[in-house]
Amino acid sequence: MARSSKKHFVKNEDFLSQIPEWEKEYKESDKKYIDFSKADWKKAPAIFTETKLEILGQAVMEEWETPYMKQLAQIASSKGGVVLEIGYGMGISSRFIQEANIQKHIIIEANKQVANKARVFAKKVARPVKVLEGLWEEVINKVTDDSINGILFDSYPLTEEELYQNHFSFFKVAYQKLKLGGGTYILLGRDKNLFKSAYEETYRSGIQKRQYQRESCKG
Repeated sequence: MARSSKKHFVKNEDFLSQIPEWEKEYKESDKKYIDFSKADWKKAPAIFTETKLEILGQAVMEEWETPYMKQLAQIASSKGGVVLEIGYGMGISSRFIQEANIQKHIIIEANKQVANKARVFAKKVARPVKVLEGLWEEVINKVTDDSINGILFDSYPLTEEELYQNHFSFFKVAYQKLKLGGGTYILLGRDKNLFKSAYEETYRSGIQKRQYQRESCKG
């Protein structure tokens, strides 16, 4: 398995401030936990089970996230129109997006096998689905500016620099794609404040409640 060839990433104070308190071992370690070649990630085998999706040993998505993702999907699709979803995963949020009164559903997925799953999904659902295979950075220009009513972003971090903050580089792009005055941007996933209660309640008390948060991508 190839790793990226970039220089060693230093976990400075600004970076560590983004990492949740429960990741104490990671915060105190010099070990490089995430440093995948994006080319390898795109063609890597995707292992699906009833409860999770795994790529290159990483649990990309798990079944316990369902209630949390349902809320996010409902908000992302609340304005109808065209919904853009970054990351298909197990298709959990996609199924809930399809339950909404939308006109079109665009899915961007980097991994080839997962993208194929999304294409199978697209043939079975009622609302039109367009699947764009590739990293969002590679294919986002295929999405027309000022055309999207809602975005659900859940791209998996592939490098240390992206951990818990891989959404930052997407902010400017999201603003360009959203319809003026009518867009909803949903930031899902790796932000420490979003997943704090999900982690604690699932792994400590077993209660499956989720938090969600809407983020402005303009300012």
